[in-house]
Amino acid sequence: MKVRKTPQKKTKKKVVIDDVARYLGLSKATVSLALNDSPLVADATKVRVKAAAQKLNYRVNYFASRLSHGSSSTVGLYVLGGEAESIWTLPSSWMFYHPIMQGVTHRLSREGYRLLFEVIPTEEALEGKVIATAIQEGFLDGIILVVQEDISYSFVDVAKEMEFPLVVLNARIPYDISSVKVDNEAGAKKVIAHLIGLGHKRIGYIGGPVRDLNAIERYRGLVHGLKEAGLHVRDEYLKCGNWQIQSGKQFATDFMALKEPPSAIFCANDQMAVGAVKALKALGYRVPADISVVGYDDSEMCKVVSPNITTVKQSLEVMGEVGAQEVLRLIRDGVSSARHTNLEPELILRESTAPCSGEFHRSLG
Repeated sequence: MKVRKTPQKKTKKKVVIDDVARYLGLSKATVSLALNDSPLVADATKVRVKAAAQKLNYRVNYFASRLSHGSSSTVGLYVLGGEAESIWTLPSSWMFYHPIMQGVTHRLSREGYRLLFEVIPTEEALEGKVIATAIQEGFLDGIILVVQEDISYSFVDVAKEMEFPLVVLNARIPYDISSVKVDNEAGAKKVIAHLIGLGHKRIGYIGGPVRDLNAIERYRGLVHGLKEAGLHVRDEYLKCGNWQIQSGKQFATDFMALKEPPSAIFCANDQMAVGAVKALKALGYRVPADISVVGYDDSEMCKVVSPNITTVKQSLEVMGEVGAQEVLRLIRDGVSSARHTNLEPELILRESTAPCSGEFHRSLG
């Protein structure tokens, strides 16, 4: 596991409570009381102060507010992407999110913290109100945000402005926010090195959705791994799946209909790898004697299908636990500098890969 601390980026001057007081010609104490809805301040003054704070883009400092209101001992785990129904009804999604939740919950419970879980539809998150509202309402001590899509994440800037503890899981976004992720590119390169080491040069790839961050990184690892071995990426060997078994079946079938089919298929997740194995066996091919198959995730499915599937273990539970540990550090020490943790994936060798069967593939040609 590699941990790298990055230097702070230059940011615009932050508006402080003194700026609001100076703008209104009031004392700092009066402004503070008004922002905290103190009965000692007239309602008309509260309205003026809050309007000025909004105009000047003043954000209440999280730690200053915490001194006044105390700790809630609650951390929010927000999963971004799609509706709740679509996330929890798809087996591939459950296999991804469940171990992350286990890791987060395990770590927080050991420290006496409660967990508030919520799924945020992407469109709502992009509006920028969900995270800002959760922070401003003051019922959370920190937030862990699980992301999966290649979108603009500028809505997390509010956490940085308010010095609020927030950690992003599954990606390092282009903002100065702590993150914990798996090195998907390294995992894919390990797969390619393994297959090339077995003599495979024609490698088919079934990737994930085009906007999915995991899919993007795994594709990048595939390309880099092939180029480092002196092989070029063949368009007919590239397919874009949807993480589900059916897309693995369909694209494996398409590969084998080619005049020169691949000798190995690398699937960007285990669900599609299972689909690929099922399709190949239905077509009469032997896995791995005729064609090798590799998945990604190391889910239980790899161990119950025949043959057991070679795959990449990405330690999602560890990612959740490290993310929880980081948000607890930010709560305890204050938001000073972002930390970015890259977890090293592990190639798990099983029965679905074998040396390239040169005679079989020559006969196909």
